[in-house]
Amino acid sequence: MPERKRRRRRRSGSATSESPSLAPPDSPSAWRDRILQTMADSPEHILSLEILLRRLLSKKDRARRPDAQEAIDRLVLSHEVVRLPDSRLALPDRLPRLTGRLEANKDGYGFVIDPEGKKDVFVPAHALAGAIDGDTVVCHVSGEDARGRREGVIVGVVAHGRKTFPGLLHRTPEGWYVKPKEAKIRHLFRVEAPPPGTEEGTVVILEVTVYPAPLSDPAAHSSEELPNIPAGRILTVLGADGDPAIDTDLVIASFGFSTAFPEEVEALAHRRAQEVPIVPDKERRDFRSLEIVTIDGDTAKDFDDAISIEEEDDGTVTLGIHIADVSAYVLPGSALDREGFARATSVYFPDRVLPMFPEVLSNGVLSLNPETDRLARSVTARIDREGQVLSWTLDRSVIRSRMRMTYSEVHRALTGEPSPDYLPYENRLHTMWRVASLLRKRRMGKGSLDFDLPEPEIVLDLRGEPVDILRSPRYLSHQLIEEFMLLANTLVATRLRERLGTALFRAHETPTPEKIENLYSFLASLGLPFTKPEVVTPRDLSRILEETKGSPLEHPVHYSVLRSLKQARYDPSPLGHFGLAFPDYTHFTSPIRRYPDLIVHRLLDLATSSGMESLLPGSLSAVAQHCSERERKATEAERMAIDFKKVRFISKHLGESFDGRITGVASFGLFVELSPFFVEGMIPIHMLGRDYYEYREDRHQIRGSRTGRTFSVGDAVRVTVAKVDFQRLRCDFVLEEEAGQLSEEKRPSGRRRSGRREK
Repeated sequence: MPERKRRRRRRSGSATSESPSLAPPDSPSAWRDRILQTMADSPEHILSLEILLRRLLSKKDRARRPDAQEAIDRLVLSHEVVRLPDSRLALPDRLPRLTGRLEANKDGYGFVIDPEGKKDVFVPAHALAGAIDGDTVVCHVSGEDARGRREGVIVGVVAHGRKTFPGLLHRTPEGWYVKPKEAKIRHLFRVEAPPPGTEEGTVVILEVTVYPAPLSDPAAHSSEELPNIPAGRILTVLGADGDPAIDTDLVIASFGFSTAFPEEVEALAHRRAQEVPIVPDKERRDFRSLEIVTIDGDTAKDFDDAISIEEEDDGTVTLGIHIADVSAYVLPGSALDREGFARATSVYFPDRVLPMFPEVLSNGVLSLNPETDRLARSVTARIDREGQVLSWTLDRSVIRSRMRMTYSEVHRALTGEPSPDYLPYENRLHTMWRVASLLRKRRMGKGSLDFDLPEPEIVLDLRGEPVDILRSPRYLSHQLIEEFMLLANTLVATRLRERLGTALFRAHETPTPEKIENLYSFLASLGLPFTKPEVVTPRDLSRILEETKGSPLEHPVHYSVLRSLKQARYDPSPLGHFGLAFPDYTHFTSPIRRYPDLIVHRLLDLATSSGMESLLPGSLSAVAQHCSERERKATEAERMAIDFKKVRFISKHLGESFDGRITGVASFGLFVELSPFFVEGMIPIHMLGRDYYEYREDRHQIRGSRTGRTFSVGDAVRVTVAKVDFQRLRCDFVLEEEAGQLSEEKRPSGRRRSGRREK
């Protein structure tokens, strides 16, 4: 009782201290001044509406609450006061401010990416202020939510990141609208009437002319006609919704990629292809007498790397790694260079490629085609019987590939089944594999991580319809080329660090302690006996991969290790590569399809860092950031294109059952990957059967309280394809034994929901 009285007196005293002695304002401007002054004088940076009202109004003036609330709303509309996601209020200058790019989610919320690499800021759907995916926004950071995420509210758009995207054409009594195909863009865009004959439901490419205005923007409410409705114009009519031939077009439009090069760039590419001489001189060595070959995929058209090997009398070998000399054709500051930098990477889809440079270069004079003289940069390394590099050189060169080999045929030759054309090279290929094996052994001994995660290979018919999904093979020939390219990249990175100090390095930093803690907690929940070290090293994670390889837990564990790692990026500093266990690393071997490799080629010509600026399209840090962002964007687009084909393929198997394995467990359901097709989907919790399921987070498990049945990561299950969602690119499954119970009638909700038990 005494404690209760003390609390009551404290609340009473607080209310007294907060009660103002002044009379309520009698005009909008007076309300504004009173509110701003009260918030500025407050010791708290963030106030609830109730506390602010108590400080504005005495008890006898509480009838004026509606006037005070209206004045507060006006200040929120004018951005003089910020209303946070939890409805609390703050002055803008009392909150941390962040400018970054918005990455929206299909479920409506988004994250503002911190350009300094700190935690991204979570923004709830109602706090996006009209911003859409890709916009550069100003965000006020209010603190952290219950999950430890930084949280904030967007208060303005600095620059729009999207001009075009695909959508479905809709007609209403008010006119024509386009609804974006992407679930993460939730606005309707008003358009003029489409071309004659275009039907409702047709897929079109929209160019935005009026962007969404924030709901809190007073200007958005001033129009008498359809306030806050964004608008655009139809650029292209793609075709009927559901046509597999336009899947990739949808992805390209969604990411705003260019499918054609400007006329100026095409013209310059043709001119450079004709005028650059392909001859050896005093600065370019003649390696055309070497037995040089390329090894690439069956459908590859741009060959930017080639290899050669010679056995020496003393037991060493001389390995040649020859890379297309793109820098000889693409000069700094030229239209070609500006376009290459803007794209920063080629983008590979199941049915086409968007090259970084025009095809007259990428598939023409830059490609190391067989029986054709080509300009190259050649790394020549002398390697001993233990795989140790004794010495190496880097030269500009002229080379001539003897043969265009493929991964599949080289694998056959290495496993004792060479095709007739490969017989003359059989001994040389075996020597290459012996050297590659030595290099790999040394690399793995340092703890380099070896992920053998399945990659899907989509088989399409002529219409773009997926007819099969296969596991992409990992041949010995893939490992051979991988080791040689890794070697060249590390040697070049070391030279750049020693000579220049700063360059364009490939950085992969040590995982955060939080991520490592989560990883080892996950391993413990699976009953795996791994002890978390004080400081994690690549060897620690490599051991996890090795000891779970071939087990039912291989897939989820390897993916969990992968998710614990930071994302690799480009950086001016030699930060090392954690995943490969290399102190120095860069990208040198793919300049036809990666702009950073071209920059590295240019920097290798410098003796000191003096003059570096003239070789770059901007500061080194800006180039690194831009190339990292474009790489991530290309990866997302490639993944979306594959997901399109996966969902389309699975849609033809609705109602069919397949074997699968649980790859993840959450409070809302199970993630399952179909064993035959490498397609992942979800079993929602309510489709697990008539039971009350508890989510055991500490065990990564769901357990039925009535039946005692458990579902854990790694469990084999038999599932039936129940539903596909083309907008969200998602598949829903149901346990095979429950498939017959699916019906339109509702089940008792109390018997199919999930509970959550932390420990």
